[in-house]
Amino acid sequence: MTKFKYFLLNEDRSYLGHKVGDVLTSAQELEQDMENLGSRQITKYAEEIVNQIRKILHSRWNPKHNHQLKDLQKIAVAIQKTIDDKGDLKQILPAASQALQDLSGKLGVKVNSLEAPEAEDAGGEPIDPNQLQSTGPMPPFKKQQQQPQGQFPPDMPQAQQGADMQG
Repeated sequence: MTKFKYFLLNEDRSYLGHKVGDVLTSAQELEQDMENLGSRQITKYAEEIVNQIRKILHSRWNPKHNHQLKDLQKIAVAIQKTIDDKGDLKQILPAASQALQDLSGKLGVKVNSLEAPEAEDAGGEPIDPNQLQSTGPMPPFKKQQQQPQGQFPPDMPQAQQGADMQG
């Protein structure tokens, strides 16, 4: 019974945390793709992030979450003000992502801050398979026996064999 009571008490917090996590995901994706986007596209996607935050803010929340909602509002205001002032979104979005990540952590939602390592420039040279090191024993390979045409594997039912020959 205590687990259910704990769930009821923290359901609102968890729901808010997941909503903030969705916004965080959008902000991180935009931050990663910024180099490949033009300024109009970055502005458009930043406005979508602000709209996501607005939807969260306009929902009904328990008054005990006002502090987190104010933090979320500050993030949205900073992004929108940068858009309105035609400021540099490439500078504000990483800070907004970090603030969203901190807020998500405060709400108790696990934050996935892992990123793939930057690829080193290999100079465009192909990799020689002989230079690769094995991480374990090689599996034994069996040579597949070729079956003469017209013969089917033994596990195929007779009715299916007839249908395969016609079609």
